[in-house]
Amino acid sequence: MSLLRPLFFLLIVANLLLVFFNMTRFDRAPGGEPDRLSSQLYPEKIKLVAADVAAAAAPRAVASAAVEDKPAAETPAPEPTASTPAPAVTLACVRWTGVTRAQADDVLAKARAAGFTANEEAASGASSWWVHIPPQTDRASAEKKAGELQRLGISDFFIVNDAGANQNAISLGLYKSSESAQRALEQLKTKGVQSARITERAASGMRIEVTGPADKLAGFSSDSSARLTGAARSNCAPQR
Repeated sequence: MSLLRPLFFLLIVANLLLVFFNMTRFDRAPGGEPDRLSSQLYPEKIKLVAADVAAAAAPRAVASAAVEDKPAAETPAPEPTASTPAPAVTLACVRWTGVTRAQADDVLAKARAAGFTANEEAASGASSWWVHIPPQTDRASAEKKAGELQRLGISDFFIVNDAGANQNAISLGLYKSSESAQRALEQLKTKGVQSARITERAASGMRIEVTGPADKLAGFSSDSSARLTGAARSNCAPQR
C-alpha cells in the first residue's frame, strides 16, 4: 500500500509534464506555420478564403479592363443616295394669225410675264385653211355643240367670241396647207363630227407664237383667244 501511493503520485506528475510538453510544442512549432497546420485536426480541409476570393475576382477584373479598353464602335457614315431626277416637262405651242399690232403687243407682254417664250412676225400673203363648225344661232347653241364634241373625245377647240360673221363658230384648227386641213377633217368625221367645214383664209396682220409647259399654256391660250378678235388659233412646234 505504501508503494502504490508514491507510484500513483509519479504517474500524475508524468501526465502533467506530458500535457505541458505538448502544449509548449504546439505554441512553438519549430517548422513554423506548416508544422502548426500539420498538428491540427483535418488540416486538408483548411482553405485560404482570401486567396480564393482574389483568384475568382481576377478574371472579372481582366474582363472589365478589356471592356473599358475596347474602343467604341464607330457609326458607319450613310451612303450617298442618288437624287430623284426631276420629271420631264412637256412643252406645247399655240399660234394666232390675223392679229393686230395692239393685240400682239398685249398677248406678247402677258406671255413673257408668265414665263413663256413668245415670238411675232408679220403675216405674209400665204393663205391658211381653217377647220371649223359654222356659227351657231347663239352662245347657248354653241356651248351645246361644244359639249357634243367633248363627248366624242375632242378637246382641241374653242368657241369664237368675236363679233362678226364667225361669232359662235367652233374653231377646230388652222392649217398651213389644204392637204393637212383635209386630213384633220377626215379624222373628225371618223369620230362622228359631220358638221365641220374647211374655209380658206388669206393671211393678214401679225402672227404670234407662244411656247410653254402644256398644262400652263392651255389656260393662257383659252384666255388669250377670247381677247383676240378676228384671229385664228392653231397648234405649232414648240420653240426651245
